[in-house]
Amino acid sequence: MRVLFTIYPNSIAHLYPIAPLAWALQSAGHEVRIASHASSADQISTTGLTPVALGDPDGPPVRLTDDCSAPRSPAEVERYAEVMALNAVDRERWIHFFQYLFVPISDYVRLDRSEAADLVDFARTWRPDLVLWDVTMPAGGIAARACGAAHARLVNGEDALAYSLDRLDDNADRLRAAGLDPNPLATMLAPLAERYGMEVDRELLVGQWSVDSLPERLSPRTRTTRVRMRHIPYAGPDQLPRWLREEPARPRIAMSLGESTRRFIVGDWDRTPSIMRAFDGLDLDVVATLNSAQLHGVEKVPDNVRTIEWVNLTHLLPTCSALIHHGGIGTYSAAVVAKVPQLVCDIAGESLLLKTAKERPDALESGLYQSGVELGLKEETAAEGGNWELPAKKIEAAVISEFVTAHGAGERLDHRKQSIAEMRDLIWQVATCDSYRQGAAAVYEQWLGTPSPSDIVPVLERMTAEYGSGNRQVLRRVRTLAATIERQRAEIDACLTGLTR
Repeated sequence: MRVLFTIYPNSIAHLYPIAPLAWALQSAGHEVRIASHASSADQISTTGLTPVALGDPDGPPVRLTDDCSAPRSPAEVERYAEVMALNAVDRERWIHFFQYLFVPISDYVRLDRSEAADLVDFARTWRPDLVLWDVTMPAGGIAARACGAAHARLVNGEDALAYSLDRLDDNADRLRAAGLDPNPLATMLAPLAERYGMEVDRELLVGQWSVDSLPERLSPRTRTTRVRMRHIPYAGPDQLPRWLREEPARPRIAMSLGESTRRFIVGDWDRTPSIMRAFDGLDLDVVATLNSAQLHGVEKVPDNVRTIEWVNLTHLLPTCSALIHHGGIGTYSAAVVAKVPQLVCDIAGESLLLKTAKERPDALESGLYQSGVELGLKEETAAEGGNWELPAKKIEAAVISEFVTAHGAGERLDHRKQSIAEMRDLIWQVATCDSYRQGAAAVYEQWLGTPSPSDIVPVLERMTAEYGSGNRQVLRRVRTLAATIERQRAEIDACLTGLTR
């Protein structure tokens, strides 16, 4: 069969997690294509997969334009949470969905841009049997329906979107009474769907099913069909460095703070300077994958720390006794596979809520996100109102840290509440105590028990046959005819009622 992936552009955090599944499908004899903005074509090609370029090949992706989308206002976010009476956990998931996911989703359903239209045109021409779309790319569902393909979402993190849609459904009447849109995601997607003669239903918002690579114990319960898949760490085709062929002379700690914030903010709040001070004096070999933006504010790198902008974690972690990281799913999974204990950076009690910056700064500052800006690509000051204060942690840090600590596979590192001495003790304990290695080994066994990408290929083949063009078109036609019959019956009843009068 033909399988079309569509992913958010220019982000290895969205590309690398799908590469093992794409290769599993291709290795099973299926044709695979990866559609994204034209600027991502070279990045996709490094995986050995075939890119399909969307949008203007000479223009930037939406996020680097002056009219890029901005997060929803804090007041609107809080108003919804108040009307739906969300508890603390649900409120954070709502923030994740409504402030964070809405930005990339809105970028690629715009009618004034050609990416979505290009995706639909390619799907109608190439006629895939299955479309697998990134959770930020619901245009994939529209493209699938336009060509009669089956389609599913790719979920590579906590599914705040489906969870929040369930909360919206549960509270639809209360939201309408409060003057709020009961489904803002459907409203956003409606113009694109209407262009192709479609109505937005739940299937277009969450897929016919979801391929979910988050461990089940980390996933919120939602009213969606899920195919569980083991997250296979993939970090590109890098050469193994010669220095990683040698055993370290003392316990080695890896430190990786992710791919996203290094692209959008200067500095790492006060986190990296604090952790660097905690490293100083420890009898450990530290390899910190940090770029110049993340090291901004560090007065001195300790003698036992090697800073390197990039190294493949699948190469580095087998030589390590522990990993310090930001709480990202990909980094967490790399540690799980290497059976390495983890120290997860998480600020206890700090909300994910994005707040507008009170004053527009003259330059990028630590902890500040500016819409339309990316370091090294487009750094000119963004439009007025495009400045946002970021919480000092990863979106999923709390979920990951709770899971890791509950399984004895590591500890939480809170640079705001823990002293330098306390962090130093935690780092040493996690790197040297056998109990954490045992916990990491137990988490690895759970990971091993989840179906691999190759294992789910037959499942995807069966579900594609079940949901694909033949059966789905028949079912859709039956539903349309049933609705027509119901309307005609209502009209007949009305006429009969008039005659009896």
